[in-house]
Amino acid sequence: MEKYADVLDLAQAHTEREIQLRIAAIQGYTNSGYGREFCVDCGEPISDIRRQHVPNAKRCAICQEAEERSRTLPLRRCAA
Repeated sequence: MEKYADVLDLAQAHTEREIQLRIAAIQGYTNSGYGREFCVDCGEPISDIRRQHVPNAKRCAICQEAEERSRTLPLRRCAA
């Protein structure tokens, strides 16, 4: 019975370590801002200040504001 406990403990430790490595990799990718030097909408460079504050930003501040405004505006209906 003790052998099974040792195997289960090893498997759990391995799983926890793998999860920690994956989390660290995701955080490293997110914090690096990898591939986010230019806005996906207008193609202009994303400012260094914005990339420091929002490391995974896809858009420059102007395009991001436009995107957020377009999501919050109510849909207009025809008066027909």
